[in-house]
Formats: sequence, C-alpha cells, structure tokens
Amino acid sequence: MPLANNVTASQKARLHLLNLIVSLPQGSRLKGERELAQDCQVARMTIRRAIDLLIQEQKLERRPGSGTFITYTPITHEFRLKSFTEEMTDLGLKPSSKILEFKYLKADFSKSSILNVPIGSELLTFSRLRLADGVALGVETVFLPTAYFPNISEADLSGSLYTLLHERYGIKIINANTSLAASIPSQEIADQLKIQKNKACLELTMIDLDQNGRIIMLAECVYVGDQYKFNLSPNRDNLEIDIREKDVS
Repeated sequence: MPLANNVTASQKARLHLLNLIVSLPQGSRLKGERELAQDCQVARMTIRRAIDLLIQEQKLERRPGSGTFITYTPITHEFRLKSFTEEMTDLGLKPSSKILEFKYLKADFSKSSILNVPIGSELLTFSRLRLADGVALGVETVFLPTAYFPNISEADLSGSLYTLLHERYGIKIINANTSLAASIPSQEIADQLKIQKNKACLELTMIDLDQNGRIIMLAECVYVGDQYKFNLSPNRDNLEIDIREKDVS
C-alpha cells in the first residue's frame, strides 16, 4: 500500500525498519545504512536516527564491527515447577537440546553435602545447550546420583528430564530451592552460546526435591540475559514458595 504524501522522511524510515523487523527472523542482520537509505529513499542520517530510536526501544541492536541486528524477544519464564520443554511448548516454541558433555564422576565434599550422598558416590553429570526455535537460550549442567537413576544414556536427554525421571523411575519433582544472580559467562559458555564474553547472563542454581523430600538433583544454569527473563509476583504469604518452586530441567 503506498504511503500518504504527507508522511515525513523520518516516518518513512521508521516504517521501513519496522516492516523489516516484523518480516525478518529474530537475530537477522540488517543491510548497511547506505543500502537501507537507498531502499526507502531517505538520507543516510535519517535512517541512522530511525535506527538509533529503535535501538532505544530494544527492537534493534548495534554490534560494533558486525552491523545492526533485530533483537530477540526475551522468553518469559514463570517461577513455578515446570520443565523447560513443557514451558517452551506452551509458548508455541519448539524446544530442543544439544548434549555438550556427558560423564560420570565421584561426589566431592561439596556435591555430597548438596545432594546428601556419601563422598565418593557416583554421579552422572551432563551439560545441555537449551534452544527454543533454534535460538540458544542457555547452558544447563545437571548432577544426578546414579544410585537413584541408573542407566541413563545420552539418547534419553533429548527431551524433558522431569518426564524421564517420572516415567522411568517414578520420581516426581515437587520442589526446587533456587538462587538467581547476574553473571558474566566463562569463555567456554560464551562460545557455546555464541555470545560475547562480556555479555550479561542470568545464573541459576537449583536443588530439586522429590515427593519423598529427598534431594535428588543439582542443576547449574546460565541463560543469555536479553533472551530470557523471569516473572515473579511475590506477596507476603507466598514469596518463599514462589521463589523455591522453580525448574528449568
């Protein structure tokens, strides 16, 4: 549909950019300012001002040396007991995982204290890159006592861990003690998430309990700060349980 004759150059530039934002996939790189200006027939300075405004609105992101990109819409996660797979599916997104590490180790003093198992007990630990619609959201590292969960294979970890534990071992997670903090990722995790080393992330530590009150899992997770956010609606009566009932397995 042609634009009205009284549309200003600034409005024309903004409309052109907004059209690109809604028509291109999230994370897409835009053309250079010169080409964008030529496409909508405005001055380069006009397109630059329009880009700057959309950056302030967090619809675009300028990466020095790389260009201007359409920002990702953050995934909203509720502080409640629900698996990553289930949560993403409910949001209409396709969840997926990539195994980064899968190994066995002996519980040291720290892990034995957290998981309430003897020092030297065998633990299965694995790290997964968690994605929604192909977009990397975070890296999750889980520690499980093999005494509770024998014979888990890499192939078992393509979907929800909670579903696996419930269906195969009869274990239902009913609570999760959770801590949340801002962090800067290690170089290894930054590389896995394909982000810059100094990009802000959210770091979660979760200790999950089953229906019998046993501590059965420790999860250490790092999520990309601008792609994942948490909703919390505390009140005087349920603040503690709202914070504790959190799972991203």
